[in-house]
Order: sequence, then C-alpha cells, then structure tokens
Amino acid sequence: MKNSVRFIFTFVIYLLLFMGSEIVQAQDKRPVFIGVQPSFTRETFYEDGEFDINIVPIIVQVPVGKRIDIRATLEVNYHFGPSDGISDVGVQFVMPVYFKKKENTKSISHGFYAGPVIGLGTNLIDDHNTLTVAIEPGYMFKANKSFTLALGLQLGASYFDYFDQPNAWYSHIGFKINIGFWVNRGK
Repeated sequence: MKNSVRFIFTFVIYLLLFMGSEIVQAQDKRPVFIGVQPSFTRETFYEDGEFDINIVPIIVQVPVGKRIDIRATLEVNYHFGPSDGISDVGVQFVMPVYFKKKENTKSISHGFYAGPVIGLGTNLIDDHNTLTVAIEPGYMFKANKSFTLALGLQLGASYFDYFDQPNAWYSHIGFKINIGFWVNRGK
C-alpha cells in the first residue's frame, strides 16, 4: 500500500510541475485555467450519513489545440463515517474537446465540450486502488475578464482493485463545478 501511495504522490508532483511550467513559458503565452472543483462523494455502498469531501480540489487546465484542453484535478478526500480520516488520494484527468474551434491555442476555451475522463487513486481506509473511466459533457462559460466557471456531468464506471478482497466495478456519476481564473492571457 505504501508503494502505491508513494507512486501517486510522485506522479501528482510531476504532473503539477509539468502543468506549472506552462504558466512560466513567456514566449508561448498559452492561457492556463487555475481553480477549484468542490466535490462531495457518496458511494452507493455507503451507510446513511457516510460521505467524502475533497479537501484539496485544485484544478489546472491548459489548451493543447484549437478544440482540445487537458485538465488535471487533485483528489484528497476526507471521509466522514465509521472511519473518519483521509480516504482517497489521487488525480483525475479530463480532455475537454470543445465543439467550437478557437482561432488559436492562445485563446481562452469556452462553450460546450465533451471529453474522456481517467481517474487514478488509492483509498487509504478501504485499502484499494481505483481506476475511473468516464465521459464528461459540459459547458465552460465565457470568461468575465479572467474569472469563469464550468459545469460538467461525469458518467462512467470505477474499478476498485482491493488489496485483500475481490475486486469490483461500480457506477460513476458526478456533477462537476469548476470555479477559477484564466492566467497568462495574451493581449
């Protein structure tokens, strides 16, 4: 279990360094969305009153094409229930593909999108790794100066790779709200 947690933390650090480097590349002037994704999770198998809240819901999104962005969201869930504490640690990637093409990659993304979702995580309370595969249709509102928000709905499945019991697939449904700012906007 320690190795998988160490792997996820290392992976997340490298990811943040890579995506953060996009911000400081002055010659590129590619916009970067930095924000939060407040989230509440209640699995179908949870008891009454049992739920998770993401306590580090940081998002970084970078345009990589005229229609395509890459978004990474950190996940550090605090579990409320019979065993309170940090439960899930991981990262989720979404590749929003916008229906309307931008003039160039230096333009801020907005409008309707749909994209694949891949989530990787480790649950420290229930002792399992998680792989989430889904699709997220949504809408990113046009930025007011630099502030914007996006609404999305994730539909898919999560595979729970348990350390000491049979593995299982569960449905994944999540309403996502991304709130943040575009930085490194070109003039």
